[in-house]
Amino acid sequence: MNEYDLAEAFRRIENELMASMIRNMARHRVEEIGEGYQWSMWQAEMLKSLERYKRNNRRKYGKQFKSINSQIAALIREARAQGSMRQEIAILRAIQRGWKYPQIPENILQAMEGLEGADISQKIPRLLEMLLEGKTGKFTGEFFGLNDRKLDALIKATMQDMERAETAILRKANDDFRKAIFNAQVYANTGAGTYEQAVDMATKDMLSRGLNCVEYANGARHTLADYADMAIRTACKRAYLQGEGEMRKRWGITTVIMNKRGNPCPKCLPFCGKVLIDDVWSGGSPDDGPWPLMSRAVEAGLYHPRCRDSHTTYFPGITTADGSWTEEELEAIGQSSRQEARQQYAERQAAKFGRLAKYSLDEENRKRYQEKTEEWGEQADLFRSIKQKTNQLIERIFEHEPVGIFDLKSKYRNDILDMINHAPQNMRDFIIKRQNSIVFINEHAGRNREGKKGIRVSFKKDATDERGKWCGIFHEIGHRVDRLAGRPSEKPEFEKALRNDFERLVKGYQERYNVSRSDAYKEMSGMIQGPAYHSVSDLLGGMSDNELVGSYRHRLEYWQKQGRLGREAFAHFFEAVSRNDAVKTEILRQTFPEAYQMFENMLEELT
Repeated sequence: MNEYDLAEAFRRIENELMASMIRNMARHRVEEIGEGYQWSMWQAEMLKSLERYKRNNRRKYGKQFKSINSQIAALIREARAQGSMRQEIAILRAIQRGWKYPQIPENILQAMEGLEGADISQKIPRLLEMLLEGKTGKFTGEFFGLNDRKLDALIKATMQDMERAETAILRKANDDFRKAIFNAQVYANTGAGTYEQAVDMATKDMLSRGLNCVEYANGARHTLADYADMAIRTACKRAYLQGEGEMRKRWGITTVIMNKRGNPCPKCLPFCGKVLIDDVWSGGSPDDGPWPLMSRAVEAGLYHPRCRDSHTTYFPGITTADGSWTEEELEAIGQSSRQEARQQYAERQAAKFGRLAKYSLDEENRKRYQEKTEEWGEQADLFRSIKQKTNQLIERIFEHEPVGIFDLKSKYRNDILDMINHAPQNMRDFIIKRQNSIVFINEHAGRNREGKKGIRVSFKKDATDERGKWCGIFHEIGHRVDRLAGRPSEKPEFEKALRNDFERLVKGYQERYNVSRSDAYKEMSGMIQGPAYHSVSDLLGGMSDNELVGSYRHRLEYWQKQGRLGREAFAHFFEAVSRNDAVKTEILRQTFPEAYQMFENMLEELT
């Protein structure tokens, strides 16, 4: 599971608590005798029901909370391990590009003993493969022998907060149930027409706000699901940054650069694109350079709860920094933030009236709340960004292709679904929610191929693919996603970004080693051999008439058709990310930085 799944699990528990409460209200309907209702008898019966409700909830949800909490701890540890491994990969790739490292950790020197190559840069390709193997445990001790004290403290604090919140929601449900019992009689005494209307009035406040059992320091109250989403996401991000920072510290690097993205939050905007000395996670100090400290930025609001910004390592002489913003960019950011706030408000209102429509007992009330739900839903649609609009377009496309769900042989189906379940969240959501249109058609002895009716695949071949298990299948899913989304890969700016990255790469090599372009092609071709470089090899070959190419390529005539370069790049990027292949993803990111960033932007639009 991931942080989104866990938050949804808490949301289901909250809905079950409210639904159970309303069922009790409906089941113990007060009896009408003569001209009046016997509310005192009903109240006594309902208080008995409340005691059963409390006992059942403690027994039922105590086990569920225990199961969820064990997954929270595992998720935080996994985030730290991912941050550590991906940072090591980024450092090794920077060395390949010419960065002079201040110190090499002892475990790296030991791991390189016996590897072919005169210096570290020649040993990096094999070292990267070893690092990937570390995911299976072979090199875990060597690469991830990090101090767990800080991580354990983070997990302990998160778990304690979650346990308090879990206790709070059960108490809140009990309190709201008791309040509804007494309020129903009060509203009935004021002249509420029917039993159903009295109960609806008594439960309206609870259904409007949800079981908001968590109070923040600023007085704001939130539901358990909302709090869990914030707490787990924040803890995982801090664990990830901790893993990155520990790895930088081992290599003697303390400088980072905040990523400059299209829609940063106001608190993080002043730091986007800026170089910082990381004294929070990487052990930096003011003596490490003329840049400001990360701790000061954090005090000013950077990396606040639910923060979506991030940083990467700043390698002097290799990484370029641009912390400036034009007036047009700032205006666009402000407009996007305002529109997102309006959209979120509309979505909250739609959710509020949706609960009222679902759980109200009176038929007229349900009808009225349903109308409100639809009105706010329409408002939310109007305020949606390009991301949501694109998503709606994709959904409409999918509606016209009612094909079966993963028509796979059983022995392959679960294996591929398991791979999807371990993909990053945005990829996982995209594939799982749209599996009706990403159908696999039988087992095919020939090449993998994506077509209008589905994807033909060679399961036996893909299961043992040296480039990675199911590499071909996820590459074809990438092509299918691209086609169903209207071919965003064929945007001229995407191909331009790819060619810009290509020229930057080749010219940089020429200038560094003072060689001709043809010699650069030959020498660089030797650096992109092996399965981990198959995507880079294919794309570089497509832009050099297969003169700069490693072990994998398409035929020259394939690249002659317009749009092929963008299509293949989209599918290669999609395959690496969706399979959670950290090594291949980092290689693509470092080789095609401008195009990869554009791909991530396209992915945000599609999800």
